[in-house]
Amino acid sequence: MKHIKQQKTGFTLIELLVVMSIIALLLSILMPALGRAKAEAMLTKDSSQVKSIYGGFSFWAPSHNGKYPIPGLQARLVDDSIGERVKGRGPEDLERNDHASMLSMCIMESLFTPEALIAPTEQSPYIAVMTEYDYDIYDASDSGWTFWDDLFANDLEGNCNNSYGVIPITGKRKDQNWGVSSHNPTGFALIGNRGPEDGDYELTSNAYSNSYLLHGNDKDWKGVLAFGDGHISILDTMYPMSSTYLNPSGNSVADNIFEEAPEQFPDAAYGDGLGQGADIVLTHVKKDEVNDNLKAGGCDSFLYD
Repeated sequence: MKHIKQQKTGFTLIELLVVMSIIALLLSILMPALGRAKAEAMLTKDSSQVKSIYGGFSFWAPSHNGKYPIPGLQARLVDDSIGERVKGRGPEDLERNDHASMLSMCIMESLFTPEALIAPTEQSPYIAVMTEYDYDIYDASDSGWTFWDDLFANDLEGNCNNSYGVIPITGKRKDQNWGVSSHNPTGFALIGNRGPEDGDYELTSNAYSNSYLLHGNDKDWKGVLAFGDGHISILDTMYPMSSTYLNPSGNSVADNIFEEAPEQFPDAAYGDGLGQGADIVLTHVKKDEVNDNLKAGGCDSFLYD
């Protein structure tokens, strides 16, 4: 009886090379599409976070005279008629109106979480979630007078627990736009992805801005913005079509959302310092810095990335 030897089978070298070539071709076709899908997913997540922050502001407004959170109206100065600090009484403490205090106050009031303040594509080594926020520190007594965790930071140059640019809570911007407003809410951006210094591509310091890498490429900006009427927009320009301010001649001028515009229609009621204008500027304001007019904490200098 003859035994039939089984013949060993397998791929030849040529067949393996053909298969590997096909796989490489498929990857070259799919990878850009997958990369684009990931980028779109990050934009969607960022939009959701910006919307949740804006939603927290909006939730606060109805029970606070239509205004979004203002730290100086939560931790006020001494009420002279009573002779001590009493919650809900006394003049506004303007020096408290920096962004760290405002955002920390919102976290204490459960308007949003610390995690919501970090963009999903954050690139800066100085920005991270505040993981140990102290909710137990709240004390409304005159001796304690603590309404948020002061360890929450908003310093892009050293330690920061917030990714997003916000309008300075001061001057005409605060009075007209930081709350339920009829003053051009559709075209006025309140919060969104931060941008390069002064919104200027030409500045040497902006050549490799971390803000470009949030959603753009390493030389261009793209971001998510929340406007005063509640709509969220994804933009690839720092000059939104509907965002304008008036120049000294009273003419409407396109507004760069990251640049303080010193040449504006004069308004003696608000002085000449940074943060007093009617134009939009999304920025980071650091606490413990006060301008000459004492309009709000940190408005002497704006921080960008």
